[in-house]
Amino acid sequence: MKQRIAAGVLLLAAVFLFCSMAASSKQTAGIRVKAPEAEDSGAQYYYESTVNPFYPELAPYYEVKGGYITGNCTWYAWGRACEIAGRKLPHVFLGDAGTWWETNQKEGWYPYGTSPKRGAIACYETHVGIVEQVEPLLISESGWGVEKQRAPVVFHCGKPWHSKPKGYIYPEE
Repeated sequence: MKQRIAAGVLLLAAVFLFCSMAASSKQTAGIRVKAPEAEDSGAQYYYESTVNPFYPELAPYYEVKGGYITGNCTWYAWGRACEIAGRKLPHVFLGDAGTWWETNQKEGWYPYGTSPKRGAIACYETHVGIVEQVEPLLISESGWGVEKQRAPVVFHCGKPWHSKPKGYIYPEE
């Protein structure tokens, strides 16, 4: 009887240890407080067209009539969502930021709701950002801009630029 109890305890300990290791092996990214650069860890989620469908045409430093792009919310939000997930996400939003919420609802790609969660895509009328932290709410985001010469990437992490989102898409659920 004692051997069975000992074997049961060992089995439970092994299951607990395995589950703990599996949970801790999931890649998590810290709060992003600066714009991603091509040499940064995780840069592939922003600067590789096989991962980010908004690169290079909507990424910083792409030359357009009138100058250079200094940022774009879709390029940044897609890259950041993949960076947090630690992988390329399976379903890609191809439209402008204002279409992501409705497209996701229609297609049913990812769970969604009205509460912010770490890593969620915050969807606004014409903008998207990423929830970095829930309490207090921190959103990281990039914005559209064109400058005559290469300029720093438009980036922000803090209180959201926009007030009320349509909702949040949870790509990691």
